[in-house]
Amino acid sequence: MIKTVDSMVVDLKRLNGFLNQTLYKDSDGSWIDIYYWNTEKDAHDSNEGMADKDSFIKLMSIIKPETVTMKVVSPKQSSGAVQFK
Repeated sequence: MIKTVDSMVVDLKRLNGFLNQTLYKDSDGSWIDIYYWNTEKDAHDSNEGMADKDSFIKLMSIIKPETVTMKVVSPKQSSGAVQFK
């Protein structure tokens, strides 16, 4: 999973507004992948920008699509160095 996501980040960095990505795994084996974008529009536009990329196709081949939940949310508070617009 980590290698596959790492290869996808290369393509994500070419998309408008991409800021960062972090992959988590919890104790029951579930993965959570969080992507940070400059704007909500950039986040939504990334779906189309990645749909035909080999890196995204590879990721989808190793996960069960029915287990994926995608949400675009707006940050309201942060205590870290990441600044949101």
